[in-house]
Amino acid sequence: MTIVTIQTGTRSSAQGPRLAQHPDGRVTISTGRGTLTGWPIARLTPARLTPMGL
Repeated sequence: MTIVTIQTGTRSSAQGPRLAQHPDGRVTISTGRGTLTGWPIARLTPARLTPMGL
């Protein structure tokens, strides 16, 4: 099961296991108290550091 973070409003988000992926791109997650559906927040990955001057 994949843990995802979704945007549920302009200033709110939630995180939980993904239950469903909808055709319009939204995702439904389990919150432990119920379910929420929202837009997934892109996951940022750290850029690779490259040594300079070599």
